[in-house]
Amino acid sequence: MKIQPYAATAKLCAAGGSAWVRSALILGAWLAGMATALAGEMQPLMVQRGACWLDESFAGGLDTNKWKALIGAWKVEDGALVGNERPEDHHSAAIKTPFSNITAVAQFSFMIKGDSRFHFSLNDAGGHNSYILVRPDALIMYKNADRKNPRTYAPILDETGAALALDTWHTMSVELSGAEMLARVDDTLFICGAHPGIDKAKADLVFAVTGTVLFDNVKLWSGTPGADWAAAKSKLLARQAARPMLDRSGNLQEAYAAAEVKVRDRLMKSDEKFSALVDVRACAMEALAKAFPVVNRKGAKADAEKKRLAQEDAKYKQLQKDVQAAQKNERDYLLAQAPEVKTIWMALLAANQAKAKAAAAAQKK
Repeated sequence: MKIQPYAATAKLCAAGGSAWVRSALILGAWLAGMATALAGEMQPLMVQRGACWLDESFAGGLDTNKWKALIGAWKVEDGALVGNERPEDHHSAAIKTPFSNITAVAQFSFMIKGDSRFHFSLNDAGGHNSYILVRPDALIMYKNADRKNPRTYAPILDETGAALALDTWHTMSVELSGAEMLARVDDTLFICGAHPGIDKAKADLVFAVTGTVLFDNVKLWSGTPGADWAAAKSKLLARQAARPMLDRSGNLQEAYAAAEVKVRDRLMKSDEKFSALVDVRACAMEALAKAFPVVNRKGAKADAEKKRLAQEDAKYKQLQKDVQAAQKNERDYLLAQAPEVKTIWMALLAANQAKAKAAAAAQKK
């Protein structure tokens, strides 16, 4: 995000006027520019900033020694990094930069174009660690599941509604200290969560974009735990407890996924019977993956092979049935403990059935 405090002033000065007026206009523009720059800088609450190891304005283009484009279209345009998702990729656009610290601060500017969103994602040596979903109507913090362990899941650590203006620059700060993570946007919105799995050395910071999003002024600092965090945290937690739940009434799929994982998180911490059902399902999935490693692969070739196995291989069919039965038992138990989630599940099933029926009718015409 480039600040150009003199742009309008230059036009006025070119039109004429006294030297005093021109000087006053230039000074006023300079002060306005400084105020804008300072307003975009957020002071950390959880972490005391140390050395800055990345200060990226993209003024010289995309430095491939610092950034690696993984997928999608990435370019620097008018001094900002532009990430574009490509339909043919069937995946969000993604770019990464090294990020290793356990205690750190990240700050950057972003602009969302149209119906777009992005992830601020952190990887560790084992893969995806945690991420923050930023979209115009919400900020949501997740701890990633371990893809190699089917017993794990991706809990929502915190969430809040938002009303982020499109085609407008916003400033975001993310602080990490041990197991805790704090994210703020424009120093008004915040989400704050913790998970033991966050407390480990990281490998990369990834911006993953669905649609089109611009980034600028990316800064990364090492840090140490802040001395005043306990008092600041107490105030944030009070605000967190008082704010309304995120409204997902317009999206049954998202409403069910969010409600289900919140109940799952509670049951995994408190219900031995549910944990045992999860173990049965995980063992069934591991048995299938051991016998047929292709089940964990993606792509057209893998899909074709799985389709063939489902039609021709008796062992594959039986192991698939075992997984499906275990999944149903696990789901039925969870829904029995949370009638409000079952209500959403039944509504989602009905909506999907109606959609399938409409699609079938359309094909007959």
